[in-house]
Amino acid sequence: MMEARRPAFARHAKILAIDDDPVALMVIQALLKRLGYDAESAPNGEVALDMLVGDYRPEAILVDREMPGMNGVSFVRELKRDRGLSQIPVIMVTGSDDPEEVREGLDAGVFYYLQKPADVGILASVLAAALRQADQTRQLETGERSTTGFDLAEAAKWRFRTLHEALALAGFIANYFPDPDRSVDGIAALLSNAVEHGICEIGFEAKGRLLEDGRLDQEIRERLLARADRSATVAVQRRDDGVLMIVDDPGKGFDWKDYMTIEMSRSSASHGRGIARARATAFDEIRYNPAGNRVAALMRKDATFGW
Repeated sequence: MMEARRPAFARHAKILAIDDDPVALMVIQALLKRLGYDAESAPNGEVALDMLVGDYRPEAILVDREMPGMNGVSFVRELKRDRGLSQIPVIMVTGSDDPEEVREGLDAGVFYYLQKPADVGILASVLAAALRQADQTRQLETGERSTTGFDLAEAAKWRFRTLHEALALAGFIANYFPDPDRSVDGIAALLSNAVEHGICEIGFEAKGRLLEDGRLDQEIRERLLARADRSATVAVQRRDDGVLMIVDDPGKGFDWKDYMTIEMSRSSASHGRGIARARATAFDEIRYNPAGNRVAALMRKDATFGW
């Protein structure tokens, strides 16, 4: 398999690998260095958490699922309890394709899976996806997060066209929700989907090819120029039970049912997990219209969330 090109934000990225098997750890470190990453390692979850308590902050973490003592899932649960660490994307390395194990990992906060033995091309693709998420999260965190005046608005609506506008709006709109930190990543995923799939009509397979060739951003710019009259809208409404967001795009829609959860068959793909991530971590309820070009996302006022 051809190695995926690393985007600019992934250059010199720090990756932490955790595995109790020294041979497996040596192999994964060698693969990471071959891909040009700055690789550190830990023999178990406890040592890794001690490293993270200090100043060490990797852009992504690879952790073996099966380890004595604190296994991979337990490590992720501990990581997600810390607000300062919870946004680091975690790649679970596993030899199993058991749906129940995948679901347990998703519940803990894992959205990236790597099957043993690790293939360098698939590792490159999964890391690129995780690092894109980390980069987007950093961009969202730089936005203005003051809630002054947001609690006075009953409803609001915006029109947007570009990914830059989508990310900027996500950081702004998050302030309308009861838990802005929880909602912002999911808002960004749904708004970005409206640009890429709705306005630009870039489907799942086409996006995969463009990512592999390093041409996604260029293709989006070209399609936006060719579709200057097209835009998407996002509306937010405060209700008695919480805050509702509705996103409409001008596309033909897509088979959204396939993307509400992450299946093992797509777990190593370079994309296609934003909707499932939004559903699992950001909102209490997500519903699409039959066509798939309108989505409603609700965060309940009294909802509690594990991490």
